[in-house]
Amino acid sequence: TLFRSPRPRGADPPRQRPSATAAKAKQFLPFLQRADEMSRADPKVAYYCRMYAVEEGMKAKERSAELNALMGELLKQLESTKAGAALAETREEDELYLENFAMKLFAKADKADRANKRDAKTAKMFYVSGVFIEILNQFGPLNEDMGEKQRYAAWRGAELSGAAREGKTPPPPPDDTTGTVPQETGPSGGDARSEERRVGKEC
Repeated sequence: TLFRSPRPRGADPPRQRPSATAAKAKQFLPFLQRADEMSRADPKVAYYCRMYAVEEGMKAKERSAELNALMGELLKQLESTKAGAALAETREEDELYLENFAMKLFAKADKADRANKRDAKTAKMFYVSGVFIEILNQFGPLNEDMGEKQRYAAWRGAELSGAAREGKTPPPPPDDTTGTVPQETGPSGGDARSEERRVGKEC
């Protein structure tokens, strides 16, 4: 056996940087989590969450054995749950169904926010509504209105989550009800993205 010099006491082992494929797989988690949550409540929404994860995974230029295995498992799930998802005859009908679903959750979060229920629960509703809006990209690029709402959901969810975590009173939402992120009050891009990732981990 080769002699290995002991690691100095208290020294941490060298950190390994996550591979590109590992980082790519991690990006699927929000969609797979939502799929698991909706499996019984709304199989159609769950189906399209997994479908979006598969489509994004297939776009990866480099795929590890682990990522390929994950894609294989998701394809099996799609096949086994397709009948129960009650898919419409056309994708346009399902797109409208998913858009209405996402907008109902967004409206519920916005209503709670404007009723002064600015807590972690409302923050999660905003975050999750943004995830459901994002899966609409599998039907084509989001229109301007949906894109604005997705950005608003991410921004407001992060703002409410940050305030709740720090024990601060969050500012009221903008008067604008269209879902546009106010430039003068929005956090900087880096701060917003960091907080959004933190909210995602908590959800």
